[in-house]
Amino acid sequence: MITKVRKLNSFDELQSLFDPEVHDDLRRLAASAKWIVVYENLNLGSPWCGARSALKVGPGCSVPTLEEALKGHLHDLPSLRQYPVAYWESPEEVN
Repeated sequence: MITKVRKLNSFDELQSLFDPEVHDDLRRLAASAKWIVVYENLNLGSPWCGARSALKVGPGCSVPTLEEALKGHLHDLPSLRQYPVAYWESPEEVN
């Protein structure tokens, strides 16, 4: 599945895509990431439709480049599969 992936302009915009309970986890993830890619389940027939995940991307990560992250998906089962929908590029530091 090909999705239109949007670039997020700020860390606050990234956080707005997730529940407040995981904002501290996002901040820790972002501290050592070049990019954070947001994946979402887009399968309207799935009970997990709308579920989101954040993946740290960059040198030393399991996915080292943004291009690779945007071409892939998370999870193997079609009902669980999440596709990239947005990404945030880290500045030098996150407060």
